[in-house]
Amino acid sequence: MMNDYTNLIIEGIKIGDQIGGPSELAKILTDSLTANKQFNEDDLRLRYLNWWQSDAFDTGPTYASVFNKIDKGMDPKLAVKKVHEEFGFNTAGCGPAHRATPLAGMLAIPTNKLITLAKLEAKITHFDDDAGNGSAIVIMLCRYLLEGKSFDDAENLISNNKDLKESWTKLQNAKLKSDGYVYNVIFSALHFIKENKSLEDAIKFSGKANYCSIIYGVVTNCMAAN
Repeated sequence: MMNDYTNLIIEGIKIGDQIGGPSELAKILTDSLTANKQFNEDDLRLRYLNWWQSDAFDTGPTYASVFNKIDKGMDPKLAVKKVHEEFGFNTAGCGPAHRATPLAGMLAIPTNKLITLAKLEAKITHFDDDAGNGSAIVIMLCRYLLEGKSFDDAENLISNNKDLKESWTKLQNAKLKSDGYVYNVIFSALHFIKENKSLEDAIKFSGKANYCSIIYGVVTNCMAAN
């Protein structure tokens, strides 16, 4: 069973997700968390692989390339490294920040464990540390909002977290762009939130790429629960 916060997060993903892949991946993650009553990397990887082998869609190129190699028998962690090399050492995408946010809603997972788990989850597909750190920022923002903190207080806590300080600086130096680089995606989503722009504005900006609108949807849903 999904708790209310996990359901809230998945609904937030859905309202910003114009294609559906991130929503499906978030459900898979939630199913794994629920079945194991904790984060289980091996179980989650297997569930992701099973989806890839059945009716996967809109996974993003990094996920697709990694699980294509795993499906052909390559060691999972080697597959992640190989794809990173093949992609010109550029796997700092937003896929993990889209799919892993249900971690924030699983209140049985202590807040001080979320950053580590976000990074572990991201490494299932994305070798670049930025992918995991960006995902951790979104997850921590959502958790703090669900705990009742204000948006400003949540940002302040993240900016002063010793494990995310460097990543927070990268986020502040990111750009308002509709590409898939994780910090640009988060920066753009937070820009639309802070400027009181609508979901429709975020969706229009995201376009077919379907990037920042998902972060916008999940964060605003967590804000509404506050």
